[in-house]
Amino acid sequence: MSKKPYCKVATAAGLLSAVSVAGVGHAESRPNIMIILTDDSGYTDPGCYGGEIDTPNIDALARNGMRFRNFYNNGRCSPTRASLMTGRDSAIAGFGAGTLGGWRREINRPAYRARLSADLPTIAELLKTNGYQTMMVGKWHLGGSLMKENPVEQNSWEKIHPGWELTQAEIDADFNALPPQRGFDRFFGMIEGETDFFFLPGDKQKYLEGNQSALLAFNKTYAIENYQPGKPKKQFAHQGKTVEAFYDTDGVTDHAVEMLRQTKKSAPFFMYVAYRAPHSPLQAPQELVDKYRSRYADLEKVGADRVTGLIREKLFPEGAGYNDCRKLPDPAALAFHAAMMEKVDENVGRIVQTLKTSGQLDNTLIFYLSDNGAASQSGYLFNLPYTGVKALLWEGGTKTHCIAHWPAKIKPGSINSTLGWVGDFLPTALALAGGTYPAEFNGKKIVPPDGRNILPALLGEEMPPPETLFSNDRGQQGVIYQGRWKLLIEPGWYQQTFAEPGLAYELYDLQDDPAETKNLAAQNPERVKQLAEACDAWQKRCGIVDYAEILKLNSNSGN
Repeated sequence: MSKKPYCKVATAAGLLSAVSVAGVGHAESRPNIMIILTDDSGYTDPGCYGGEIDTPNIDALARNGMRFRNFYNNGRCSPTRASLMTGRDSAIAGFGAGTLGGWRREINRPAYRARLSADLPTIAELLKTNGYQTMMVGKWHLGGSLMKENPVEQNSWEKIHPGWELTQAEIDADFNALPPQRGFDRFFGMIEGETDFFFLPGDKQKYLEGNQSALLAFNKTYAIENYQPGKPKKQFAHQGKTVEAFYDTDGVTDHAVEMLRQTKKSAPFFMYVAYRAPHSPLQAPQELVDKYRSRYADLEKVGADRVTGLIREKLFPEGAGYNDCRKLPDPAALAFHAAMMEKVDENVGRIVQTLKTSGQLDNTLIFYLSDNGAASQSGYLFNLPYTGVKALLWEGGTKTHCIAHWPAKIKPGSINSTLGWVGDFLPTALALAGGTYPAEFNGKKIVPPDGRNILPALLGEEMPPPETLFSNDRGQQGVIYQGRWKLLIEPGWYQQTFAEPGLAYELYDLQDDPAETKNLAAQNPERVKQLAEACDAWQKRCGIVDYAEILKLNSNSGN
């Protein structure tokens, strides 16, 4: 069975006609588009998805917009971002099989290049071509560097890449992978981003504004709290201090708000807000952490309440089975996670208020979602009723809450069961911009996006599912077929499954068993064979190879 593309972007005439029917066809009424992406937030974190974390601003987006029941990311940070940026499978964009951005993860194969492919246009480049102002704040994590301007970094590159040749073409390619070179008029954030959240004057930091080192504002006072279980080898230097500092979630939003205030009303804008929270290191203001400590005294009740809350919100069928957490996590880690999420919510509120004040909120389409499920320190608790965590291909690792808010067009309080995917943002945004996907880019022929235009779903229709939705992460393979049948091959951490002889197959009927409690593989050998062959053909098309070979090529490609 061959994979069918989600859909091709319509021709200009057909597209504008279709969009005009929805009432958004005229250039002056084209919506602003904003994508807010969190990092490692669980499916049921927001209150509007059943969670106990205080998220009034996110909940307001849901109350006045649409919630998706079945929206998927790629289960890990960089692969999700790669599909979001390009509308293509992450392997085609250079981030296959769980590859993360950065020099230490690079392998000299297209699917594992760890740098956003120069052969694919980004959502920012396409919208900019269609007259949009383009802005980004936060975490990039799609490769690229400033070694073009820094010989010291070139030396570092050579040490990290033994046997590779550092050519001028390689240096230029790294520079051209940075956000300002990939379509963003304005950028503030980090290229890799896995670092502390709190910074004080004099600390080493790698924030960029455009392609220049950024000056941070230390204008808010925080009582700094850092999660350090046991006896860590290295203490966080600012633990316990109450001091004026830069805190990432607040600081990133400061720049987003300033960019929004400076947008021209004569043209629509696209903004990508990529928060690092609640990714580790778990760091938050002390008063927020203390607020949540007692809330996680009874973890079994928290899990049960999340499931009941999701059922109450009509986002999970009553009576459907689900798996409890296999191992209850450290309550302290959960308090930090919740505190960081409340900080995200506070800053989402600041962005919404900025749009409201400027009169732009009604015609701004905002998507809010997470790049993968909550990380392993939460157990499965924050992804309940789904099994799994970040980097695992069960629903808990790859299914995300997703809110769409667009007062001018989306019915308030609506819920949609359409199967959506992070790669759908590009074709949807391009349709709203009145543009077409190019047949060529940078002198090379390209094929249409793998994602599809989900505008009909935003306007209240239930769309049929794509034929297939594939996923892969370090030896695991997965496919959802016709929105119902889900096959997993070697699910779980690679180090655990590699030692077992043969291949492990799990087949689930997501229609009757959305939380994957009943493995039907033994009863449906023909279905397993059909979908396994589809997975194999897809991996070959994408250039994904056996993970054992990748481990041999790069010892740094582990978790």
